[in-house]
Amino acid sequence: MNIIQVCPYDLSIPGGVQTHVKQLSNELVSKNNKVVVFAPSPSKPENEKRISCEVKHITSSTRIPWWGTSIDVSVLKPNEKRTIRQFFDEFKPDVIHFHTIWNPVMQTQLLWMLPNSIKKVGTFHDTPPDRGLGKHIGANLMKVGAKYYLPKMDEIISVSETQTKAMGADPKNLPKNFRILPNGIDTETVRKMEKTSAPDDEFRIIFVGRFENRKGVFELLEIYRRLQNEPLAIKISLKLVGNGPQLSAMKSFVNEHGLKKVSFYNNASDHAKNRLLLESDLMIAPALYGESFGIVLLEAMALGVRVTGYGNEGYLTIGKKYGEENFPPPGNTDELYKLVKHHIEMPAKAKNNLIEKGLEIAAQHDWKLITREIEKIYAQ
Repeated sequence: MNIIQVCPYDLSIPGGVQTHVKQLSNELVSKNNKVVVFAPSPSKPENEKRISCEVKHITSSTRIPWWGTSIDVSVLKPNEKRTIRQFFDEFKPDVIHFHTIWNPVMQTQLLWMLPNSIKKVGTFHDTPPDRGLGKHIGANLMKVGAKYYLPKMDEIISVSETQTKAMGADPKNLPKNFRILPNGIDTETVRKMEKTSAPDDEFRIIFVGRFENRKGVFELLEIYRRLQNEPLAIKISLKLVGNGPQLSAMKSFVNEHGLKKVSFYNNASDHAKNRLLLESDLMIAPALYGESFGIVLLEAMALGVRVTGYGNEGYLTIGKKYGEENFPPPGNTDELYKLVKHHIEMPAKAKNNLIEKGLEIAAQHDWKLITREIEKIYAQ
């Protein structure tokens, strides 16, 4: 099958959609499909995700802030449209797979250009904020967008019930061409990574994600500050893996409060990120809102790392299987602080039970299983 995957985001910047497109494309190629990825030109070519197929940089993009996070905005120019039309004639795609199609406006332009012979699949990844002004404006905008885009797709995929409901659809009564299919992870790669021996006199905490308000990074730093003032039986350390607009303010907080053993990793590759996770005891994911699934939780679980964080509706897609007691309500810093302290003091048997549960959940989301279902969707 000839397949085009359309990623609206810069592949040199870490993100869930970028990782999804990369891993899905790699798995499709391994199953003898011809795959081409359309994406904007990378802002940092040296950091672009390596994908085992051709990546066509079809236009440029500009990153803008958007409800506590950021999005890439791309617009196809006339000469770029001509090049794409020529490519359609030469490649003759069977399927074009859009990801977050309402991300402005390159994908909508592609939709208008498509020959009728090319079947259209749309995966919807995002949810609006569930607090503040964005809760009211974002929720309504997403439902309006869904009414426009869903009828134009031959097949529709949503990554979770949370995301499905955000589009105004009923997870219990979906149209025949609408499926809820979770994100996947590359468990084969992480299984090959060997855990290095580490000193038993240190409890290693890690955060992976964007440094922005939505991800609750300052709530995490406050929890770590409080822990350092506790007479714990073991030393603690914190690794912060990611980048974003709050990097400078986070470093200032660390210096101002004299936080010890805090390390920043701002340009970690996927392999380096996995290595840092593998060397950790607990991943904290304190995202306050706007999460549709929780791929970062699965990535940690697959490496045998315990997880905790805020129980936003997206994270609870995984959290309900792992144990809701590990996910207090968003913004309840006191409860999350108590949970982290509990993990530090957790007996070996309870710790191992959680690790085993996490490995089992992660295995259910292996990309080989998810890709098999996506290929069936392509064949409809």
